[in-house]
Amino acid sequence: MHYTIIPIKSLANGKRRLESFLPPSERRKLILALLKDVLASTTTSKLSDKTLLVTPDSEIIKITQNWNFPKLEYLFEPIAQGTNQAVQFALDWCQNKPISSILIIPADIPLITSNDIDELLQLGKSEFSIILIPSQRKDGTNAFYQSPPNLVQVWYGANSFQKNLTLISQRQIPYKILENPAFALDIDIKEDLEKLQQLEEKSATSQFMKTLNF
Repeated sequence: MHYTIIPIKSLANGKRRLESFLPPSERRKLILALLKDVLASTTTSKLSDKTLLVTPDSEIIKITQNWNFPKLEYLFEPIAQGTNQAVQFALDWCQNKPISSILIIPADIPLITSNDIDELLQLGKSEFSIILIPSQRKDGTNAFYQSPPNLVQVWYGANSFQKNLTLISQRQIPYKILENPAFALDIDIKEDLEKLQQLEEKSATSQFMKTLNF
């Protein structure tokens, strides 16, 4: 069984790098729009059996339950400790369960489609134990696939891509680096929103973007 894991911060603490540009109410709308687009893709993937949303925010759980996405499960964090701790919390949860592979992705990559996910999972299923996709600035990690789920520790956030490569190389595990623009574009700063706006995508995030005045 394959699980796609999505860690997400609370609505109050997300997208702080946009706070000089967006007030809290607008950041909240953006976070939910991004998440809705990501879930729309992961939950309709043919090769991903389940999507696991990892969050310390019970409100996010309530809101997403009303969206009625299929194959969606939740892992509630009793204490908010950050993305890397959330990822490890999820990997620990996977132990002793019939889960053969996992894909960890952020909740703010609105361009991905179910086909993007299926292509990555098919490659992992047929060839590689670990697959990584870097962020657009090549510092972060925007997708991390591994089989089995606890093969190596996974790092997310600033400079995580190099940390992951170093750890994998030390373990001498075969891996593949993919370049996929859909996975690479994460929304962290104003320039990311501007880049997304130029693409004119039909998505929940694009609908939100139409309400903004740059």
